[in-house]
Amino acid sequence: MHGVLDRYPWAAHITCQDTGSEIYDLAMRRAEAYGWYSTGGWTYKYQGWGEARIVQDPGRWADCLAGGDWTQDGEVRELAWMSADIPVDVREPRLPVLHVARILSDGMHRIGRVRFTGLHAVLPLQELVGDASDDLEAMRKWFALTDPSTSVPVSVTVGAGPAMWGKETAVCGAVRERLGDIGEAEVTTGQHDLSGMADVDGEHGYNKGRERGVLRFACRVPEWSVDAAVWLVEVVGDALRAVECAEQVVVTASLASRPAADR
Repeated sequence: MHGVLDRYPWAAHITCQDTGSEIYDLAMRRAEAYGWYSTGGWTYKYQGWGEARIVQDPGRWADCLAGGDWTQDGEVRELAWMSADIPVDVREPRLPVLHVARILSDGMHRIGRVRFTGLHAVLPLQELVGDASDDLEAMRKWFALTDPSTSVPVSVTVGAGPAMWGKETAVCGAVRERLGDIGEAEVTTGQHDLSGMADVDGEHGYNKGRERGVLRFACRVPEWSVDAAVWLVEVVGDALRAVECAEQVVVTASLASRPAADR
């Protein structure tokens, strides 16, 4: 989750407990309040298993790590990140991108004013099974309830391996199909607006230096929000799977600078 944080003065008393990470504590408190996650899980036996297992609810992710950059300088930072293991017996056809993004966003908004500018996700598409089209269609219908006269420019990038080479047109067509008539997507070349993404490196960051050779889209959607960014990321991930690019990919969605005529 990328953006600018203006931390509330009174929130200085919020400190991490025994995890060593404030954002982890905030995220887990929020997830438990939603009823989405049990940090310890519970043990039970299921017919067909040879032994008792620790099972996480809702069976979407486990063993999370989290952190973030809360530097108070008014610059775009990677405010919060979370990594998670996907259980081998996961029951859902979708990765928990929405759940993770929502608890990170709620946690950040609890401690300060947030200007959200971008989202990046490392998607292990090869670990997914099943069909998520109904869920994505439900998200599309939700965003269709916004003001039809609004249109927000968003930059989207896809960093994938050789499996995507030569399939750019097919991927774009699949993205457009999933966005339907309430969103737009065009493959772009040359300079791309990534002002909404922080300059970060390492395991949990998206290095903007990788932009070279990355598939890039100029999109327009009805609103800019964490949920809308998640929708774009998931739509692109599902489109990649549909054209047989089921591998680990990095997808970003970031708020683009509006042309003067749109302001």
